[in-house]
Order: sequence, then C-alpha cells, then structure tokens
Amino acid sequence: MPPHHFQPNAFVREDVPLSRDNFTYLGIEEGAQTRLVLAWSPTADLPNLWMLAVRMLDRIVGSRNVPDYRLAVDPDHSFAFILCPDEAAAERLRARYGSVGDIKFFFDLVRSVRYMSFHDELNHHPRVCWFV
Repeated sequence: MPPHHFQPNAFVREDVPLSRDNFTYLGIEEGAQTRLVLAWSPTADLPNLWMLAVRMLDRIVGSRNVPDYRLAVDPDHSFAFILCPDEAAAERLRARYGSVGDIKFFFDLVRSVRYMSFHDELNHHPRVCWFV
C-alpha cells in the first residue's frame, strides 16, 4: 500500500489522558510519543473490548505480527491503545478503519500522553480507595 500524505495534524491526538495501569501495560512514560496509536469505537459498552481490538489488529497487520504490538484498553471510553514496534508501523495504522462484525474501529496517531487525574481514574475513585 502506498504511503499516505496527510496534513501534519490530520488523524492525530495530542495530550491524551491514560490511566496509570495503561502506562504500565504499554511500558511508556508521560509526554511525547512516536509509536502510539489510539483505536477507538463509536460503539459504547463493548463486552470484550480487548479481544475485539486484538481481532482488529490481526486483520490489519496479520496474525504473525500481532505479538510485536502491545495493547491496553480503556473500556470507559471504548479506546484501545496500541504501541507499535516502530514509527512506520504507527503511520501505517494512522487514519485506517476496520470492523469486527458490526463494530467499527478507527485509528488515530497519539503524539503525547498524560496521566489521568487521580479522581477521574476508576481505580482511584474515593469510594474504591475506601474499600481497599
């Protein structure tokens, strides 16, 4: 497939909030990113977002290449974060879309990430902390 020639800010997200768990799963630090892609779905309340995202990635990159990618999900927003093996792979996913059954996924490049605020993160909500 020939390379796309997008405007610099087309299909790009800046300053995306991530949970502390997702930073750990992906093995990244807060700040600028070059290999991170956001797969999002307009469908809410997906029963198994992680598996749907894996199936979508399989369809796009092939099953032999899926182990080269890291995946973390944010089910509250129907987001799946994909850490690609290199910048070229991230650019190939940018602006793509696909479907698994009747559920569509769209891909945006993530330029920078930040920690989600303490009270916005589900596992750090005061009611959850009180039970711990």
